[in-house]
Amino acid sequence: MDLYLLANIITCVGAFAGFLYGAVRFFHPRKAVYAQMICFAAGCMTFGRLYQIIRFLTSGDIFSRFHLGLLGVLGSLMFFFSANFGVMDTITDDGAAENRRYRIIPAAAPALTAVLYLAFFPLAELPLVVKAAAFVISLLVAGASYYNLKHFIFPDEYGIIRCLRPYNLLALCFEFLCLAEIVAMSRDNAAATLLIGVLMGAVLPAIVISVDRGIKKWSV
Repeated sequence: MDLYLLANIITCVGAFAGFLYGAVRFFHPRKAVYAQMICFAAGCMTFGRLYQIIRFLTSGDIFSRFHLGLLGVLGSLMFFFSANFGVMDTITDDGAAENRRYRIIPAAAPALTAVLYLAFFPLAELPLVVKAAAFVISLLVAGASYYNLKHFIFPDEYGIIRCLRPYNLLALCFEFLCLAEIVAMSRDNAAATLLIGVLMGAVLPAIVISVDRGIKKWSV
C-alpha cells in the first residue's frame, strides 16, 4: 500500500474515533460549546481525509493542485483557534497588567511557525498551490498555537485552565504536526508523512478525550 494513502487512512480513523467520542459525550443539553467545537475539529479532519483517500484511489493525485481535502485541515485549525479565542480566552484573561508576560511569551509559537514557513517554502521550487496552502495553514497554526500555549502557561484562577492543560499541550502538538505534514509532502518524503499520519491519528482522539476529562474534573 502506498505510504501516503496509509498515512491518510490512519489519520482518518483516528479523527473519526475522536469525532464519535465527542459526538456521544458533548452533544447533550447544557454541554460546553467549547467541547463541541473541538469535536467539530476532529470531524473536519475526518471528512477532509476521507476525501483525500477517495481522491488518491481514483486519481492518485492529492497535492499538485487545490482540492477539498485541504479544507479538512483548515477547518480543523479554525475550530481550534475559535474555541480558545472566542470561547475560553474571554473567561481566562481579564486584561490585567500583571498577566502581561503571559500574553507575550506565547508569541513564541507563532514566531516559530513563521520561521518554519520562511525556511521551507518561499524560496523553494514548489507549485504555487503548495506555497499558498502552506501559507494559509501557517497562518492558522500561528493563531491557534498562540492561544493553546497561552492557556497552557496562564495562571489558573478559575480551575478550568488547569484542567485543560493536557488538551492545550496535545492541541499544540497537532497544530505543528499539520505544518510538518505539508513540509514532508512538499519534499515528497513518504516515510515522514506516514510517521506524521500515525501521530495525528493518535493525537486527535487523545485531544477529544482530554477535553472530556478536563471538563469532568473541573465540574467535580
